[in-house]
Amino acid sequence: MVSESNDRRGANGFISNEMINMIDTSEKMDEAQTKKDKTSISDELCLFGESSSVHGLKYVSERSSHCFRRIFWLLVILCCLGVLIYQIVDRVRYFTSNPVTVNVQVNYNSTLVFPAVTICNQNAFKATLAAEKKRYKLIEDMFTEPESFNSTSLQKDLAENITLEELYLQGAHKREDFIFRAIWMGKTMNPDDFDQFVTDHGVCYTFKRSETDGKVSSPGIENGLRLTLNIEQYEYMPGPHDAAGIKMLIHDHSDIPMVHALGQAISPGSRVFVGMKIIELENLPEPHGNCEEKTLEYVDTYTSEGCRLDCLTKRAKSECGCRALYMPHNNGDPPVCTLKQYYDCLKEVIERFPTLYYKICSCPVSCNFRLFETDLSYGTTSDYNLRKYLSSNDTTKFAQDLLNATEVTSRYEDTKLSVVQDFYSTLTNDTEKISNVHERLVTLVDGLINATDVVYQDMKNHYDFKDFLYKYQIYIMQKNFMRARDAMEERHIHIVPLAYTEFILLIEKSIRKLADTQFPNDTSRLVIYGNLNDKIDSRLEITERVIANYTSLRDAYIAGQKIFNYKYMDIPRAHNNPATPKKLIQDSVNHNSYANKSTVQFESFINKSVVTLNLCKDLAGIAYASYTVKEADLWLCVEDYRHAMRNWMYARSLFYYEIVERPERILQERLENFESLWTEFQLMFQNINQSLYSIRSENTDFGSDILTSIENSNRQLEQYLVANATKLSLSEDFLSNTTEDVLSKLTLYFQILKTRQTTLTDWISRLQSSAGDIWQNILNDEDSYDYYTYVNKNEYLKNFTEIESDLKSNFSTILDDVKFTDVIDGQDGQLLSTFNNIIAHMKEFQEALKVDSDFIRDNLLQINIFYREMSYEKIDQQIAYDMFSLWCDIGGTMGLFLGASFLSILEIADFVLHRVVQRKVTHRIDDKKM
Repeated sequence: MVSESNDRRGANGFISNEMINMIDTSEKMDEAQTKKDKTSISDELCLFGESSSVHGLKYVSERSSHCFRRIFWLLVILCCLGVLIYQIVDRVRYFTSNPVTVNVQVNYNSTLVFPAVTICNQNAFKATLAAEKKRYKLIEDMFTEPESFNSTSLQKDLAENITLEELYLQGAHKREDFIFRAIWMGKTMNPDDFDQFVTDHGVCYTFKRSETDGKVSSPGIENGLRLTLNIEQYEYMPGPHDAAGIKMLIHDHSDIPMVHALGQAISPGSRVFVGMKIIELENLPEPHGNCEEKTLEYVDTYTSEGCRLDCLTKRAKSECGCRALYMPHNNGDPPVCTLKQYYDCLKEVIERFPTLYYKICSCPVSCNFRLFETDLSYGTTSDYNLRKYLSSNDTTKFAQDLLNATEVTSRYEDTKLSVVQDFYSTLTNDTEKISNVHERLVTLVDGLINATDVVYQDMKNHYDFKDFLYKYQIYIMQKNFMRARDAMEERHIHIVPLAYTEFILLIEKSIRKLADTQFPNDTSRLVIYGNLNDKIDSRLEITERVIANYTSLRDAYIAGQKIFNYKYMDIPRAHNNPATPKKLIQDSVNHNSYANKSTVQFESFINKSVVTLNLCKDLAGIAYASYTVKEADLWLCVEDYRHAMRNWMYARSLFYYEIVERPERILQERLENFESLWTEFQLMFQNINQSLYSIRSENTDFGSDILTSIENSNRQLEQYLVANATKLSLSEDFLSNTTEDVLSKLTLYFQILKTRQTTLTDWISRLQSSAGDIWQNILNDEDSYDYYTYVNKNEYLKNFTEIESDLKSNFSTILDDVKFTDVIDGQDGQLLSTFNNIIAHMKEFQEALKVDSDFIRDNLLQINIFYREMSYEKIDQQIAYDMFSLWCDIGGTMGLFLGASFLSILEIADFVLHRVVQRKVTHRIDDKKM
């Protein structure tokens, strides 16, 4: 039995094991019903394992195999089953995620449709149009202080009922001004070929050709759209945007251009090359995508941007009953909001919309749409083109438009107008101050003229008196002293030295005749002797009179008492004595050694001549009586007389010069010195007087000419501020030669005043010094003290310190008044600075009116829009993982890990349904039989 069993295992191990298990099971059926059930399921599983197509399962169900081997294969199968389950779950999850793939195709066409091109000026409002509609200040307030501006602010401009449409459309840049030149496919286009379109960026202009006219057959600039735009930057004013230039959006014909959100900014002065490429996109709907084509209430063609605008429009209508200008509508429904509605309601709706968008709007992406990819490159306008623009006839229009716009912005822009207002306020203040300065200067100069006249007249009185006194004293010396000397000379003194040598020689000859024995005739001798005595006696008598005259003259000088008493002019003779310069006269007698020597020698030698003459007279008597003569005595007589006369004549001259004539000479010197002082004083006064009168004349000219012109200039500013003058005329006035001449005169006037101040200060100081010298001359003249007392000129008897103090006080007041710079106090510089600032501003204004290369760069730009190549990209979504792919992945995984297939799944199902269910049915039948 064993061998048979072994033989069967060798032939078919599985069948023999099954049969053995079945025999074993039947033998033990009576032990317990539960034990029978378990054994039957185990056998069924073992049988299934041996017959299943699942790899490795038979090694688990083979009972003859070692338990470790069966456990190993069980673990392997469980691991593979786990991996299989994981892979199946992953694939199912991937399948349920609805994956897609993106397919990119590059297609080449012979023709491409040119897209729509929307261009917008960055500036929403044109200054001249806003001013023309009297809305400049309204717009300025709206956009310069948007946080504080509200519907209440509209009341001051009576603008509550103005609609946004009126505000934007009536104030926007006009297409004929904005679109300077347009060329499409080499053909010049008119501004009317551009449609006006209101976008989220403001009033824009769209170039859009029909399907027939809008096809492009070749790439490149020549086969596209070339635009030259004038952004009119000189017309810029406050608005919703603060950039300069344009915004451009290239879009499909059916799209609503969202320029503010999607547009590309281009600055002025650029030459832009816009190369385009079409990109078409196709998206999948749910569940693989989220695209959807919906019907919108206000937009014909569905796009996500159109849907967003449609939703915003419905929101605005529901809450405000109106819409913004750029929102879509159905034949005007909803209407455009007024400004009051905008600030009361719509503004808040628009501001809150981004936060509510995903709650209240459903705007999936469109399933089919077209994009235009742009590649921008930039250049600059060449110098040649700049010269071409400037040489064209357009510059005249540019210049006029620029002038008009600049006039408007200058008047309406607060920053610009405030500059002129500040100029007017400052110039008014400076003019008032300079007018006050002028009035004070006029008063000061008039006061200085009067003060210096008073000083001059006072000093003139002192001069006249002292000049009179000097001349009076000179007259006294000449008439009452020197005239006495002259009379003495005429009567006696001149005789003494007259032919004194001849006289003494005749005396000598006569004495010798008397002693000559050859001349015995007594009668003749007697006559000779008598004549000789008469001559000597006569000369002695004259000499004695001379001595008496000299003594009288000398004593008069020593005593300082006049000899004569002549009357000077109509001055009483009683004035002669006090007016006599006694001290000077007395000092002359012994003022030096020559004076002292002259008096001694005069008297000594005149007396010696008397002695000599007496000696000669004695010798004559001896000669007459004894016919003899002593030769030595005779020689001594002659020589002593000649010596005495010679020395006496020198002493006389010295006496006259050092004593008699000295007072008159000194008085003449004093007079000359005094007149020199007075001449210097007069010269200083004349200089001061002429300078002051010159300043007075210049003050008059300043008031009538310069100040009047300054006031006229200020009135011009005032006229401009009250809108009675243009800024161009204002600038021409301030930049005119007249204004330049006025400012030159103004500068010169104050320069002269400052220079004159220095000069006058010096001259007045010198005048003070000169007056002090005159006073010192008067006060220090001791020879006049008696006369000062006599005529009650007590001020001349004061100490010079007192006079000097008074002079300093008087002249200090004058010098204080000469400090013109203290009065001016820099007001001239302030006024000139104000004028220079105004002139600089006006120059800047006129410079801004020049149409030059900078103007072209600031206002014109060129755009060239073209296809880079005749191709387009098509990007579409495709289902990346369908049900078939899922089953393939599951089947492949089953075969990879378990060697199973979908049939293996059916085997398991069949086993569960057929074997297990059938077994349970059989058990139920058996239970019923029992």
